[in-house]
Amino acid sequence: MLEGRYGEACRRSLELIMAIAESYGCGELIKIKSAHVSGISYKNIGDAGLEYIKDLAEEGAKVRVRTTMNPCGFDLDKPWLFGVDEVFFEKQLEVIRSLEAMGVQPSLTCTPYYSDNKPRRGDHIAWAESSAVIYANSVIGAYTNRESGPSALAAAITGRAALTKDHSDERGPSVEVEVLAKVSDYSDWSLLGFVVGKLVPDGAPLIKVKRKTRTTGDKLKCFSAGLGASSATSIFWTAEQDLRGARDLERVVVTDEDLKGVRDEWTPTRRPTVVFIGCPHCSLREVEEVAERLRGRRVREDVILLISTSRSVYKRASELGLLEMVERAGAHLVKDTCLVVSPMKLSRNDVVLTDSAKTAYYAETMTNATIALGSRRTCLEGALEV
Repeated sequence: MLEGRYGEACRRSLELIMAIAESYGCGELIKIKSAHVSGISYKNIGDAGLEYIKDLAEEGAKVRVRTTMNPCGFDLDKPWLFGVDEVFFEKQLEVIRSLEAMGVQPSLTCTPYYSDNKPRRGDHIAWAESSAVIYANSVIGAYTNRESGPSALAAAITGRAALTKDHSDERGPSVEVEVLAKVSDYSDWSLLGFVVGKLVPDGAPLIKVKRKTRTTGDKLKCFSAGLGASSATSIFWTAEQDLRGARDLERVVVTDEDLKGVRDEWTPTRRPTVVFIGCPHCSLREVEEVAERLRGRRVREDVILLISTSRSVYKRASELGLLEMVERAGAHLVKDTCLVVSPMKLSRNDVVLTDSAKTAYYAETMTNATIALGSRRTCLEGALEV
């Protein structure tokens, strides 16, 4: 590869991976089984990112492993929902076409593990998108660095990633987090992850929830997103996992007051104009739950209700009649995108209500709108007619 036998794009991509490996002080690489590329919304990468991706495609770059892509700036079938102009529309399509030319699957989701890109326990992969990285390492048991968009794409083209502690069994917990707070709703888990990340910004937390609660993969997905938004960590551990040797760890406690302190910063003061659910993208089970709550109800005329999911879940939801139930209520089930990476124009008069701490955190820095956080039930009731 370094000699250019596989093309200039492959050579440059390997040089990038090797530079990352050297920066970790190891200098070694490891073969990977899949990759997931983030940073593909034109809103995020602009012309510089577009040209970088186009150059690789024009140089003949091809991915060597199964590779999927993160959400783009709008639902490709419903661009009108996101205020997309012609320039943004065309340049976003250029990004996607260039990635497809390299062999990247147009999954356009931050939850590839639901269907498009399912690693197995023990697989070495190269994923970007912080929530997917943390979920893959912590819940699935795969091994991945917290890659950037360019490094994940370079890893896909070369089939290699930098060998770091995240690709070894040395990655153990560094801090024990005792959760005394009550966590039940998706929003609670999202907020818990965000708070833990602020308390342990660079560590690998071992989570011990003291109150009896029902933990699901979907809730751990929300936890992963909150944790990734407020920290640099790539993994968390749970008390149920086999962690021999995880003793004498620094201990941190999270109480109801800790969660309330952050939640109060995003307390709704006015009725919402935009309600957003689906960060990370909703699973089929979540779409079913939302559709059931919307049955026989109607979204207020002055509110936009967006439920975001992946293409594969959207297709299945359509087959099961869930899409029709959502649309009959006046809500929008969307795919390919999320609010944070879309160019949707929001003003100071808008109030965005979401059940995702990650969305609340990023939306607050990207818009003049008022941002509010609530449970999923609060979000839906806030959007519906009485």
